[in-house]
Amino acid sequence: MIRVLDSFVADKIAAGEVIERPVSAVKELIENSIDAGAGSIIVEIRGGGKSYIRVTDDGCGISFDEAETAFLRHATSKISGIADLDNIISLGFRGEALASISAVSRLTMVTRRAEDMSGVKLVLHGGRVVSKERTGCNTGTTVIVEDLFYNTPARRKFMKTDAREASSIIELIQQYAVCYAGIRFMMINNGMTLFTTNGDGDPYAVIRTLYPSIAKNGLIPVENEHVKGYVSDPGSTMSTRKGQLFFVNGRLVSSAVIEKALDEGYLGRIFSGFPAAVLFIEAEPCDIDVNIHPGKQEIRFLRQDEVRKDISEAVSKAVMTDSGVPKGFVNSIEKSPEKQLNDSVQQKNETEQTSIREFLKSLDRHDSYEMPEAVETPETAEETAVYAPVSSPVKTEAEVIRKPALFDFADLAFKGYVFNTYIIMQGKDELYIFDQHAAHERIFYEKFMRGYNNSAHSPQPVLTAFTINVSNDVYSMSGEWLGDLIRMGYDIEDFGDCTFIVRGIPSYMSVGEAEGFARGYAEAAGEAGGSNRVVIDKLITKSCKSAVKAHDVLSEHEITDLMSELAKCDNPYSCPHGRPTFIRVSSYDIERSFRRK
Repeated sequence: MIRVLDSFVADKIAAGEVIERPVSAVKELIENSIDAGAGSIIVEIRGGGKSYIRVTDDGCGISFDEAETAFLRHATSKISGIADLDNIISLGFRGEALASISAVSRLTMVTRRAEDMSGVKLVLHGGRVVSKERTGCNTGTTVIVEDLFYNTPARRKFMKTDAREASSIIELIQQYAVCYAGIRFMMINNGMTLFTTNGDGDPYAVIRTLYPSIAKNGLIPVENEHVKGYVSDPGSTMSTRKGQLFFVNGRLVSSAVIEKALDEGYLGRIFSGFPAAVLFIEAEPCDIDVNIHPGKQEIRFLRQDEVRKDISEAVSKAVMTDSGVPKGFVNSIEKSPEKQLNDSVQQKNETEQTSIREFLKSLDRHDSYEMPEAVETPETAEETAVYAPVSSPVKTEAEVIRKPALFDFADLAFKGYVFNTYIIMQGKDELYIFDQHAAHERIFYEKFMRGYNNSAHSPQPVLTAFTINVSNDVYSMSGEWLGDLIRMGYDIEDFGDCTFIVRGIPSYMSVGEAEGFARGYAEAAGEAGGSNRVVIDKLITKSCKSAVKAHDVLSEHEITDLMSELAKCDNPYSCPHGRPTFIRVSSYDIERSFRRK
């Protein structure tokens, strides 16, 4: 039997699509506050938001007559017709948030407009009005949500622990505090004020205090036509993408397009992990679709390639500057959570010192550079409480964002050569330590790439032709890869019975390399991007074998030539594997190590 559900049951189902967890309710409420023009937003939770949520703002408020209407499904002041969906400039627009939250909780709203003498207090249980009365209150709106999912016990069973639910909410408020640095945010958890931002419009001050794991090694500003923000240098990575915050037209989003553009912008300079990034992207409202996810967490770009190119260009310009050179060692000794908590409560401004021995040890490495371990954002509410209130703390020299300048090898002076591996160069205020193997790898790799991309790829005849055998499935796909090998410089043709004969090879390969390369390229033809990956891997391997190794002694003349050739590279900052070719240590860092600062 087919039946139409009554509105009470239908509302509960619809609420489940929009409000999955306490953090979903908080997100909808603070977005309403932002849309209302709030200059201050206070969020208080208890029991991970399950038992109590309060969001208070000083926005425009709601009139007495419209208070109840605001809780009807699809009641909204943001859009009026279908055409408005192509020009959405507000965070909320569907008119589902208040209706969905009230349907699964005991909710109280107190609100007043500036022009009204009194406000209104509205109480709803399970989406139904219990009481409505006039009351005295400040301008703005307070929404109190109690006993979330009290009438949908099945959903309540799937809630996480109080600490986990609280952590998600705290993280959300931190993210919006970064995006809306001009709004004063206060976060209270179980009666404890975790942080208060000052709303002065400086997002970097908020990042530095609420996200110390992102900003601890400094951030590089990025800017292009559609994007502004900050990214970490290639040597300061994290083990997950939690250090990446993306905002599109003020909306916090997850986006594979933005992630890919960010990764491309580093030009292969990330050896392991993920870079930190806080990006603010502006796009014409008609060029994005924000209505593809119940929680509006995902968006679709109409001009996807244009956005991707704009972001990757902005990032690449930033990391190819002197600020994009990885730092040689961590500025300060990591403190325990207990020490951090004590410091934040007492508002100390202590400077931890790094032993000069650690600096010297950092030089004694062979062929690789180990990235410093990134500190993850705390996972629980109790850990998140270590963050100090934001009150525009004094920035040290290491923390101040420098305006990126183009890196100029001409400004470097040779100062030494240690462990027959590392070349010491000095700039104006910084020391640069070059890994001779990584630098030579980069030089050879770009030389081989130029040869591959620019040459006519005329085959080099071999004295004795050789054959390569492939499987039936690869043989059937020869139309997709045989022409590629010919264009690369192979004299190759079908010899029948899953066999190909090779009479000529590319001039930049030996016979053994050419045979292995052709076989690998053919086998990779069926994989997405596989063939191109084989080419790159082969050239990387060839450049690695050709480069000088650690402990190969170089004369000063050879060092000068090496530096000159590296300076001509398109990307002199990393070897083809992604490891840095050189690191930097500022005079300030050295002075701190000797306790002069």
